[in-house]
Amino acid sequence: MKKYIGILVKITGIMLAVILAVNIILTLIKRNPDSAYEKELEQTTFTAESEKESGGSRTWKKNVERIRCIDDNEEALLWRLRMIGNAKKSIVLSTFDLRPDNSGTKIIAALYAAAERGVQVQILIDGIYQKLFLEKSPVFQALTAHQNVEVGIYNPVTNLFRLNYRMHDKYLIIDESMYLLGGRNTNDIFLGDKKTGINVDRDILVYEESEGQGESLQELEKYFGRIWNEAQVRKTKKTYAVSYKEKYKSEYQQMEEQYRSLKEKYPDIEDYEKWKEATYEADKITLINNGTQAARKSPKVLQAIEYIAGQGEDVVIQTPYVICNSYMYQELKGISEKADLKIVLNAVEKGSNPWGCTDYLNQKENILDTGATVYELMNTHAVHTKTVLVDDNISIVGSYNLDMRSTYLDTELMLVIESKRLNEEIRDTENVYMEKSKEVKADGTETEGRLYKKKVLTPEKKRFYTFLKIIIRPFRHLL
Repeated sequence: MKKYIGILVKITGIMLAVILAVNIILTLIKRNPDSAYEKELEQTTFTAESEKESGGSRTWKKNVERIRCIDDNEEALLWRLRMIGNAKKSIVLSTFDLRPDNSGTKIIAALYAAAERGVQVQILIDGIYQKLFLEKSPVFQALTAHQNVEVGIYNPVTNLFRLNYRMHDKYLIIDESMYLLGGRNTNDIFLGDKKTGINVDRDILVYEESEGQGESLQELEKYFGRIWNEAQVRKTKKTYAVSYKEKYKSEYQQMEEQYRSLKEKYPDIEDYEKWKEATYEADKITLINNGTQAARKSPKVLQAIEYIAGQGEDVVIQTPYVICNSYMYQELKGISEKADLKIVLNAVEKGSNPWGCTDYLNQKENILDTGATVYELMNTHAVHTKTVLVDDNISIVGSYNLDMRSTYLDTELMLVIESKRLNEEIRDTENVYMEKSKEVKADGTETEGRLYKKKVLTPEKKRFYTFLKIIIRPFRHLL
């Protein structure tokens, strides 16, 4: 018997070693930039003015989509509830990290109320977080069981050789009239009125008066259609028993009570009408992505950002952290050779991602060698925002982190928005962030901003980072 146990242990060890090797080593092999996409970018017009001037057979038409920038976490929850509460036909929620915590359960309750009204609800979630947070959640299982709800799980945890390919998109589509897209996950860290243990982030609400005519909304709907039908998306199977409502009776009652309390706190979530007044015109909105497949990807989002930023003179990149390889450093250097490039990221003393902070300690010199000026931000809360500003009219907002995972492994979405008003609004925020930062120039010169509040790492934290600096090196492309 001992002999067979020993053989089994050896086989298990070999299998685990193979799984680790595939997940770590295979992902080291990066796909090259897409040359066909480079040509496509040259033919793409990202501004209304260039579209007017481009000529060709396509007739230029005025953009009908209006926008609102949402930076506050409680507002972010309220606008989601208003959108879901106003849905008449369909809802699509695609989210990386949905948890059945306080804010997540509020969204689940609102989706259940919409399904009860007859709205068709589709939810797309990342496979690993589904396994961690939702698989055993009675409330989420009750929502999934509803006849008007369908759930897709992107790359479920069934093939251990594909664990690294994640769905990092975050958007909400309502009917054919509006959507919200950004960097927020669907949980208490990013939504609601909590004051501690949170991250700051950014969403863009896009609304159109002429239903179904918005070009970026059409692009997003097509994108969702592609990813929803990917081979690696497992759909929920509807095996209704006559008594399914009885089975989840207590969960449905819980959601109904939750939704009643939401309507008491936010009385307008089902009859909000001031969409036009709450938004303003954008000249043009374009969606960029790096593909929907659960596999290694070409760095299309970074290619697009470099192409757009390379046409500007003043570029600001806001990212939670920077984890680059040689190609990505080359792209940053290409931008800084043409423009004044500033990178705003969380200071090591304040960042909520220990991996990103540690890699910055290892790679700070390489980042500065690109010619960028780095701002080490000491904000009250860690900033999870992903934004690129180009001159005074282009803002690129979405889910893409300036790291290798976002560049080569995960699905990512960014909106390229031409709007001087949005650009000015975001720049005002970035200017405050820079005042809260330590400015580090390419030559190593450091200057503390007017609002910078120095924080010293504890001896324990220093030892922790010293340890991590060594062990993350072989795995930094996965962080």
